[in-house]
Amino acid sequence: MNTDDLIEALAGDARRVPAGRAGWRLVCCTGMALAAAVAVVWLTLGFRPDLGAVVDGVSFLMRQAYTLSIAGFGALLLLRLGQPGAPLRLPLAGLAVTVAVILIAVVVEQSALSGPARIDAWLGQSWQSCTLRVAAISLVATPFIFFAARRLAPTRPTTAGFVAGLVAGAVAASAYGLFCSEETVSFMAGWYSLGMLTAGAIGAGAGRFLLRW
Repeated sequence: MNTDDLIEALAGDARRVPAGRAGWRLVCCTGMALAAAVAVVWLTLGFRPDLGAVVDGVSFLMRQAYTLSIAGFGALLLLRLGQPGAPLRLPLAGLAVTVAVILIAVVVEQSALSGPARIDAWLGQSWQSCTLRVAAISLVATPFIFFAARRLAPTRPTTAGFVAGLVAGAVAASAYGLFCSEETVSFMAGWYSLGMLTAGAIGAGAGRFLLRW
């Protein structure tokens, strides 16, 4: 049997994979990761007492828009990384625009403040615990994202692992926002982002080994 015959024989038993299955699997896993992260926040930290009064506030909505946008575009980037040859421009552009909007908001906020108020906007009351908590919560979300990622075919496992960790970190940051009472964009841009990047670094280390194929 020559090579072509062997390939045809192997392909003859292959089942057709429905279009979009990988995408739906990743969406479902990301949703479960968010639910798990929310449950952990509720059970360990609790939701902020005034949550019902602030859910329609600008600060709360901007924080959720930021973290969920990172999660959404990050998940799309992970999906594309797991499909060799797929274009990366759209998710990368989405992530870049999201970060740019937040940085502009930080500049506007900081320009309206002066002196110690600028430092207070960066540090808030919980800068020492925010990043650690987001990274810790992400550990609950990470297995769901990796479950979906392992069923893809990333050619760069470390990069894919970083993106998977970033998605888990963004989901964790969104859930943590249900507890956190910090209101400034500067705080969110600094410590929430650092927490997400820390989760990404953890994911990169894990992806180097877990996403090989």
